[in-house]
Amino acid sequence: MFTRRPRQPEPEPDAWGSDSSSSPSSDDDGRSGSARMGVGAQVYVLDSDEDPATPFPYGPTGIVVRAGGSAWQGVSAIGGSARTWWVEFDSPQIDRDGDGPVSQAQVAERWLRLAPLA
Repeated sequence: MFTRRPRQPEPEPDAWGSDSSSSPSSDDDGRSGSARMGVGAQVYVLDSDEDPATPFPYGPTGIVVRAGGSAWQGVSAIGGSARTWWVEFDSPQIDRDGDGPVSQAQVAERWLRLAPLA
């Protein structure tokens, strides 16, 4: 027989949307605190050594300027949603197909990583 546990109330988020009762922690990318992907985040795009399918093989850096939305694709059941972000690059970039240079692009979150703190 199963024992039913009482539900714990969800902690109230602070004004910035993070849990005010939690202590700083380390995210998967090694940054401490509650750093998350979003507008204003400094990011880099995985280069072709890290992921051969990356749209920008030279691993550009930049800043997220707006949300790109999300799209469900046929393979999303395996890989999750394809949330995208518009990234303004630090310098114009050539994409995998040789098109460009472009100063901004919509990049799937799976190819973005938060830049390490300096």
